[in-house]
Amino acid sequence: MEDDETLEDNETKTTMKVPTELHDEFKHLAIDMKTTVTSLIVESMRQYLKTIKKK
Repeated sequence: MEDDETLEDNETKTTMKVPTELHDEFKHLAIDMKTTVTSLIVESMRQYLKTIKKK
């Protein structure tokens, strides 16, 4: 069985439950920024880690 998306060696696929309104906001932002929801979430997670590591 082949996936539509190819994962890089350093990537893991996961499933999350998020509030519908938050997902909708990310979808609209991704369209506006001509990117994907996944890339926005990954960037958000990286920024969050930077923030908490500074404390």
